[in-house]
Amino acid sequence: YNEYKSYLRGMAKGSKLKPPRSSKVSARKLNGSSDVTPEVEVKSSNLSLLPEGEEWHVLLAFGIFVSVYVKCTAASLPSGDAGDFILAANHFGVAHPPGYPLYVGVGYLWMKLLPFGNPAFRLNLLTSIIGGLASGVIYLTTFKITGYIPSAVIASGLFGFSRLIWFHSIGAEIFSLNNFFCGVLLLWVVRFQQAPVTLRARVAMEASFISGLSMCNQHTSGLFIATIGLWMFVSLLRDQAITIKDFVYTGAAFAIALTPYFQLPLSAAYSQNPGTWGDQRTFAGFWKHITREEYGTFRLTASDLPSDISGNLNFYTEDLIGELGMVSLLLAVLAVTTAFKFPRIRTTVYVIFVTVSGYVLFFCNQANIDTSKRLMRGVIERFWMQSNVAISILSGCGLWIIYEFLVSKMAALERAVKVVSFVCAIGLTINQIFLNYTACDLSNNYLMYKYGKKLLDSAPHNSVLMVEGDMPSLTSRYLRYVEGYRPDVDVIDQELIGFPWYKPMHQHSFKHYIVPHDRELYYRDVLARKGEDWPFTYDFYEVFDVHLKEKIPLLIYPFMKEGDSRWREGFETWPVNMLYTVRRKSNPFKVEEFIEMALAADHFADDINDCDGDLYPDRSWEFVISESCGHTSFFPAEHAHRLATEVGNTNDPVHLPLLLDVLKIYDRAYVELTRRLPDGSLKHFFQANHNKNYATMSYIIYNNLSRNNKDEAGVYARLMVEQFEFYFERIAKRGLPRADNDDQVKMVVDHTLEAFPDLLTNPKYERNPALPIQDF
Repeated sequence: YNEYKSYLRGMAKGSKLKPPRSSKVSARKLNGSSDVTPEVEVKSSNLSLLPEGEEWHVLLAFGIFVSVYVKCTAASLPSGDAGDFILAANHFGVAHPPGYPLYVGVGYLWMKLLPFGNPAFRLNLLTSIIGGLASGVIYLTTFKITGYIPSAVIASGLFGFSRLIWFHSIGAEIFSLNNFFCGVLLLWVVRFQQAPVTLRARVAMEASFISGLSMCNQHTSGLFIATIGLWMFVSLLRDQAITIKDFVYTGAAFAIALTPYFQLPLSAAYSQNPGTWGDQRTFAGFWKHITREEYGTFRLTASDLPSDISGNLNFYTEDLIGELGMVSLLLAVLAVTTAFKFPRIRTTVYVIFVTVSGYVLFFCNQANIDTSKRLMRGVIERFWMQSNVAISILSGCGLWIIYEFLVSKMAALERAVKVVSFVCAIGLTINQIFLNYTACDLSNNYLMYKYGKKLLDSAPHNSVLMVEGDMPSLTSRYLRYVEGYRPDVDVIDQELIGFPWYKPMHQHSFKHYIVPHDRELYYRDVLARKGEDWPFTYDFYEVFDVHLKEKIPLLIYPFMKEGDSRWREGFETWPVNMLYTVRRKSNPFKVEEFIEMALAADHFADDINDCDGDLYPDRSWEFVISESCGHTSFFPAEHAHRLATEVGNTNDPVHLPLLLDVLKIYDRAYVELTRRLPDGSLKHFFQANHNKNYATMSYIIYNNLSRNNKDEAGVYARLMVEQFEFYFERIAKRGLPRADNDDQVKMVVDHTLEAFPDLLTNPKYERNPALPIQDF
């Protein structure tokens, strides 16, 4: 005991004394306190990051993850919030709340120093490297706990190659950096637990500095920090292993690590970033931003929607099993329920368990987002990555417990147990790679880049494009303000335009956009619902009016933000290409003019086959964007349909040429999708109402022709029947509710088939929509 006491004192003073012969000592014997650390190895190597003699396989694991992630790095602009982060990092600007200054600052330096690749790829590459390191930290942490390679393999393999982690680690997102910090915090839990009592204050100080850096990235890590920090502090107090000086130094380390937040006011004052968010030039603006006041601070969104804790927990469980697998969950449960029998891992396992439990419960209680919407499920699942860090480590501990149990019962089979567990761990990891590689290899994926480029290409010269939604805004603003594509177009985010800081922080980047007044834009309908009247505001009616007076083309995509309908009193929108052009209602109305514009338009379908609907889950941005672009092809046809039916009696033969022109637009939309989409994926890009509207226009033409030319009318009758059948098939497969007039539609179909008994079999009624109508 005295030898150990002298040894520990020498270590605290920096002496390089050799440890006593015995390599183990009970914490109770060392300090007389409760058994905090049953069986602590008193070695200086306990404080080293790489286990002595085990460096080779730890470094190999890091190398494998980094190499795979770099290979799969997104070649250009990814989905999610990547456009915002790339825009901020490129201009040393401020990203959306809370600003993420560490990621933006490091990204700025990296993008300036890296000599190759487009701006998006540069930041994607940095994120991939960080993501690979994060998965490597899972390997290292699990091995430090168990000393068992198969445990480290299964924990890091199931985590690093799960779709959720892998996909969000190869594009410019902050989640891989958050995964890295959370993994490092859990690694420091292990270091703290394995360190001699006299050195634990130093480990806690290091953990404090790491915590501060982590809070400069994503605030959800604060839930891990709170639990871990409290445990470390209580342990140090109980063991009388911390002094006032240590406490002050630990707090100072945390404060010093927060200094990246100075990037926010510096950027707001000097950056001139065209995509900056907020005004941090004052303390009030700075505080509002870092506390996420515009997002609801401790809530996921600023909406009044209540959180559904039970629904969120159910979704989390489903997502956990889907990402890590049932094996991982069962191993984690095994670790938690049996760790008390294994002193080596007991304390560490329960600290990790309490940490992740607190995070999941708090987040599920505060996540006020509607998970019934598929895209919102994709938004919320990104926050499960943090909890998956801990669950993966616990699953590795579970495998070690199985190994220990089997060896204790059959010591002679120890080698065989190691081999079998190693083979199983490798097999499960390879299975993860096999399942997710295709969806997570973005090295040749340019979908978002082409999407944003198509939006800008659809805008006329010297115009203003007003976009609504994350992906339309981020893709078009990235191309416009980072790559300098279409510098003659001003891209205005309808979501941001309503903030009071928008004009002073963005007006330097406007070329054509005109702010009607030095006042705030408010949504009139919102004010009316609240019973408020705010005369010192303006609305979109005034925005449209001032631009059209100056003859500045004004485009909308994909629609106007809800909350202000007064603009409809004097303006209307026409779908052209992918966009809607704003027109005054007082203009002379000519349906023929719109049809001519629609037939001359160039739709997105040329590039839509970049994304197979079966490749990504339906809650991903890739799926939603591809689907919405498919719908876009039908918008001009449906708008022309509506205009044509308002002209007059559609049964009048005088209107037949107009109706046939409308059908041309439908034909083009249908042909573009069926010709270019991968086999079997058409179902993802058609809404049932597209088939119904296509069939309805065919029915109108059929009625117009049926009195004079039965054979020609039969061609359109067959098209009508086929499209109505597609409509009913789709609503049945998707479980959609039937429309009020669906029974009447069924009667029309049955009546038509009675009038044409051989309608679906006679070749003379066949029609190729790819041919000009006059050639049928």
